[in-house]
Amino acid sequence: MCAGLLSIAAVGSSRHAYAQENDGADDNTGFWIAGPSGSAPDEDSSPDSKKPPLDVSGCWGGTNIDKNPELGNGVENFNEFVQDGKKLESTSHFFFFWNAGAEEVAGTLTGTVSSTGITFKGSAGKDCTITGSAEGSDTAMVGKFKFSGKCKKEFEKGSFSIQDFCD
Repeated sequence: MCAGLLSIAAVGSSRHAYAQENDGADDNTGFWIAGPSGSAPDEDSSPDSKKPPLDVSGCWGGTNIDKNPELGNGVENFNEFVQDGKKLESTSHFFFFWNAGAEEVAGTLTGTVSSTGITFKGSAGKDCTITGSAEGSDTAMVGKFKFSGKCKKEFEKGSFSIQDFCD
Protein backbone atom coordinates (compact mmCIF):
# COMPACT_ATOMS: atom_id res chain seq x y z
CA MET A 1 0.00 0.00 0.00
CA CYS A 2 2.85 2.40 0.75
CA ALA A 3 4.31 1.93 -2.73
CA GLY A 4 0.91 2.72 -4.25
CA LEU A 5 0.53 5.91 -2.24
CA LEU A 6 4.05 7.04 -3.02
CA SER A 7 3.54 6.47 -6.73
CA ILE A 8 0.28 8.45 -6.65
CA ALA A 9 2.04 11.30 -4.87
CA ALA A 10 4.93 11.21 -7.34
CA VAL A 11 2.73 11.18 -10.45
CA GLY A 12 -0.25 13.27 -9.35
CA SER A 13 1.18 16.27 -7.58
CA SER A 14 4.18 18.34 -6.70
CA ARG A 15 2.96 18.69 -3.10
CA HIS A 16 5.08 17.42 -0.25
CA ALA A 17 4.49 13.86 0.92
CA TYR A 18 5.26 12.80 4.47
CA ALA A 19 5.59 9.25 5.70
CA GLN A 20 5.34 8.08 9.27
CA GLU A 21 6.29 4.79 10.76
CA ASN A 22 3.51 2.55 11.97
CA ASP A 23 4.65 1.84 15.55
CA GLY A 24 1.65 -0.30 16.45
CA ALA A 25 -0.75 2.45 15.45
CA ASP A 26 -4.36 1.65 14.63
CA ASP A 27 -4.62 -0.11 11.25
CA ASN A 28 -7.91 1.69 10.53
CA THR A 29 -6.21 5.00 9.80
CA GLY A 30 -6.93 6.95 6.63
CA PHE A 31 -5.59 9.89 4.75
CA TRP A 32 -6.70 13.17 3.24
CA ILE A 33 -5.43 15.46 0.53
CA ALA A 34 -5.70 19.24 0.66
CA GLY A 35 -5.61 21.68 -2.21
CA PRO A 36 -2.73 24.11 -2.64
CA SER A 37 -4.22 26.49 -0.07
CA GLY A 38 -4.97 23.67 2.38
CA SER A 39 -8.71 24.33 2.38
CA ALA A 40 -11.73 23.07 0.51
CA PRO A 41 -12.82 25.04 -2.56
CA ASP A 42 -15.66 27.52 -2.07
CA GLU A 43 -18.81 26.02 -3.63
CA ASP A 44 -20.23 29.45 -4.46
CA SER A 45 -17.21 30.23 -6.63
CA SER A 46 -17.87 27.31 -9.00
CA PRO A 47 -18.33 28.36 -12.63
CA ASP A 48 -21.88 26.89 -12.80
CA SER A 49 -23.20 29.04 -9.92
CA LYS A 50 -22.38 32.19 -11.90
CA LYS A 51 -24.03 31.12 -15.18
CA PRO A 52 -27.22 32.93 -16.17
CA PRO A 53 -30.48 31.00 -16.40
CA LEU A 54 -31.38 29.35 -19.70
CA ASP A 55 -33.56 31.38 -22.04
CA VAL A 56 -36.66 29.18 -22.22
CA SER A 57 -39.22 31.87 -23.06
CA GLY A 58 -41.54 30.93 -25.90
CA CYS A 59 -43.22 27.81 -27.27
CA TRP A 60 -41.90 24.31 -26.52
CA GLY A 61 -43.30 20.98 -27.61
CA GLY A 62 -42.48 17.32 -27.85
CA THR A 63 -43.48 13.86 -26.72
CA ASN A 64 -44.23 12.24 -23.39
CA ILE A 65 -44.72 8.78 -21.96
CA ASP A 66 -47.23 8.38 -19.13
CA LYS A 67 -46.94 5.42 -16.74
CA ASN A 68 -50.69 4.81 -17.15
CA PRO A 69 -50.75 1.95 -19.70
CA GLU A 70 -54.02 3.25 -21.16
CA LEU A 71 -52.30 6.50 -22.10
CA GLY A 72 -48.74 5.52 -23.00
CA ASN A 73 -47.13 7.85 -25.55
CA GLY A 74 -48.52 11.33 -25.98
CA VAL A 75 -47.71 14.87 -26.99
CA GLU A 76 -47.25 17.95 -24.86
CA ASN A 77 -46.87 21.62 -25.47
CA PHE A 78 -45.71 24.27 -23.16
CA ASN A 79 -47.70 26.78 -25.17
CA GLU A 80 -45.77 29.66 -23.77
CA PHE A 81 -43.08 29.81 -21.14
CA VAL A 82 -43.21 33.38 -19.89
CA GLN A 83 -39.83 33.97 -18.27
CA ASP A 84 -38.61 36.80 -16.06
CA GLY A 85 -34.98 36.05 -15.21
CA LYS A 86 -35.01 32.91 -13.06
CA LYS A 87 -38.82 32.78 -12.80
CA LEU A 88 -41.49 31.17 -14.95
CA GLU A 89 -44.48 33.49 -14.61
CA SER A 90 -48.03 32.33 -13.82
CA THR A 91 -49.09 33.16 -17.38
CA SER A 92 -47.10 30.14 -18.62
CA HIS A 93 -49.25 27.26 -19.94
CA PHE A 94 -49.00 23.50 -20.43
CA PHE A 95 -51.10 21.15 -22.58
CA PHE A 96 -50.66 17.35 -22.57
CA PHE A 97 -52.73 15.01 -24.74
CA TRP A 98 -52.89 11.32 -25.58
CA ASN A 99 -54.94 9.10 -27.90
CA ALA A 100 -55.31 11.77 -30.61
CA GLY A 101 -56.68 14.26 -28.10
CA ALA A 102 -59.25 11.95 -26.51
CA GLU A 103 -57.37 12.32 -23.21
CA GLU A 104 -55.98 15.73 -22.35
CA VAL A 105 -55.04 18.01 -19.50
CA ALA A 106 -54.12 21.70 -19.63
CA GLY A 107 -53.52 24.59 -17.29
CA THR A 108 -51.16 27.25 -16.03
CA LEU A 109 -47.82 26.82 -14.32
CA THR A 110 -45.08 28.65 -12.45
CA GLY A 111 -41.52 27.67 -11.80
CA THR A 112 -37.84 28.45 -11.74
CA VAL A 113 -35.15 28.45 -14.39
CA SER A 114 -31.50 27.63 -13.76
CA SER A 115 -28.46 27.44 -16.01
CA THR A 116 -29.21 23.76 -16.63
CA GLY A 117 -33.00 23.46 -16.72
CA ILE A 118 -36.41 24.18 -15.21
CA THR A 119 -38.58 23.15 -12.27
CA PHE A 120 -42.33 23.76 -12.45
CA LYS A 121 -45.69 23.25 -10.79
CA GLY A 122 -49.10 23.93 -12.21
CA SER A 123 -52.83 23.45 -11.99
CA ALA A 124 -55.38 22.02 -14.39
CA GLY A 125 -58.40 23.14 -12.43
CA LYS A 126 -59.84 22.02 -9.14
CA ASP A 127 -57.89 19.21 -7.46
CA CYS A 128 -55.52 18.50 -10.37
CA THR A 129 -51.90 19.60 -10.05
CA ILE A 130 -48.72 18.85 -11.94
CA THR A 131 -45.09 19.09 -10.86
CA GLY A 132 -42.04 18.47 -12.96
CA SER A 133 -38.52 19.31 -13.96
CA ALA A 134 -36.32 19.17 -17.03
CA GLU A 135 -32.65 19.59 -17.87
CA GLY A 136 -30.97 20.55 -21.08
CA SER A 137 -30.25 23.67 -23.09
CA ASP A 138 -31.99 26.71 -24.60
CA THR A 139 -33.19 24.50 -27.47
CA ALA A 140 -33.94 21.01 -26.05
CA MET A 141 -34.69 19.45 -22.66
CA VAL A 142 -35.69 16.11 -21.17
CA GLY A 143 -37.59 15.77 -17.94
CA LYS A 144 -40.23 14.17 -15.80
CA PHE A 145 -43.74 15.07 -14.63
CA LYS A 146 -46.18 13.90 -11.97
CA PHE A 147 -49.89 14.60 -11.54
CA SER A 148 -51.60 14.79 -8.12
CA GLY A 149 -55.15 15.12 -6.89
CA LYS A 150 -58.24 13.59 -8.44
CA CYS A 151 -56.78 13.62 -11.95
CA LYS A 152 -53.99 11.28 -10.78
CA LYS A 153 -56.41 8.40 -11.44
CA GLU A 154 -56.24 9.23 -15.14
CA PHE A 155 -52.90 10.99 -15.62
CA GLU A 156 -50.09 9.57 -13.54
CA LYS A 157 -46.44 10.41 -14.04
CA GLY A 158 -43.87 9.98 -16.72
CA SER A 159 -41.11 11.48 -18.80
CA PHE A 160 -40.98 13.97 -21.63
CA SER A 161 -38.68 15.40 -24.26
CA ILE A 162 -39.29 18.92 -25.58
CA GLN A 163 -37.76 21.34 -28.06
CA ASP A 164 -38.05 25.09 -28.51
CA PHE A 165 -40.02 25.57 -31.70
CA CYS A 166 -40.53 29.33 -31.51
CA ASP A 167 -37.82 31.80 -32.34
